[in-house]
Amino acid sequence: MRFAVVFILIAILAMAAPGSAEELKVAYIEYPPYSYTEDGKLGGILADATREVMRRAGIDATYQAMPGKRIVTLMMAGEPVCAIAAFRTPGRESFAWFSPPTYRNAPLAVVHRSSDTRFDKLRNLDEVLDSPDLVLGLQNGYSLGSRMDREISLRVRKVRQATADLEHLVRMIESERLDYAFLSPEGISGLIEFTGSHQGKISWYVPEGMPKGETRHIMCSRTVPQDVRDRIAKAVEQTPMPVWNRTSSD
Repeated sequence: MRFAVVFILIAILAMAAPGSAEELKVAYIEYPPYSYTEDGKLGGILADATREVMRRAGIDATYQAMPGKRIVTLMMAGEPVCAIAAFRTPGRESFAWFSPPTYRNAPLAVVHRSSDTRFDKLRNLDEVLDSPDLVLGLQNGYSLGSRMDREISLRVRKVRQATADLEHLVRMIESERLDYAFLSPEGISGLIEFTGSHQGKISWYVPEGMPKGETRHIMCSRTVPQDVRDRIAKAVEQTPMPVWNRTSSD
């Protein structure tokens, strides 16, 4: 009996021992410079910050690229998974938990074909949103933040959903299947730098009246254990936010 008690105590201590890391799946979308796969490895300013958060939290994270809609579907189905660099919206709060902010976006930019002269006169956000002829492209399952999601749903007349990634969305603008998209300056600049394409074909600017950039967070399904979420939140508070600044493609 004494040996059984000793064995149980050893097992408990082993489970609680420092250095034993919690395993967790962390999803990300291909969206340079935030997160991207290069030579089979995860990189990006928010990917690096998230890795540091997980290290501080004592979590052994496995990272997997997937579309935004797939991430949301998994969380709504109750799979214990987290995601990098998500916007916090009322709709998502019904099924997901959000860490403290990990990053604040620059204000969103209007991304369009460099040859499309209509945008020379559309320098105000209201003018862009209320333009009846322009076709806006949106990534399916991807949020632009609460305010912009609401403004687009109420005011933009022509919207086309794209199920592909950011690279394909930009190519749809180049091929005139779309007229424009709202993307982060970080994202479009990162894409041009990362792929080496689109230079001279795509332009972007931050219109007057664009709301300040929203915060991004680590988003987790509510089936991720509470103690794990608490450790992530504490580690986020201890990890410096990355910073990025730029206002146009000029």
